[in-house]
Amino acid sequence: MAERSGVRSVLEAGRLPALEGALDAARAGVSTAGTKLNREFARLEADGVEPELVELAHDPQTAGGLLVSLPRERGFGLEAEFARAGVFLARVGSVVDGAGVQLV
Repeated sequence: MAERSGVRSVLEAGRLPALEGALDAARAGVSTAGTKLNREFARLEADGVEPELVELAHDPQTAGGLLVSLPRERGFGLEAEFARAGVFLARVGSVVDGAGVQLV
């Protein structure tokens, strides 16, 4: 999404939702074939981020949710609407000038 849009996506590792037990599995060295493929395809800068969070950011089971990008002022309304409907939503990052994807 960032590459094709000509912007930089900054994802906050600590805000990425993780399935129960996923961080423990990543710390134990559990990985998937899909994770390897995603690492090759998605050029993600993650200097200084814990390895288990980088692993989960690439894992198709935990990184495969719907990602939406919209103007900040519209995000608050979307969050409120999801909360009213009882639907999970997590704000995980922002879009800034630049290029690529960074996990911080």
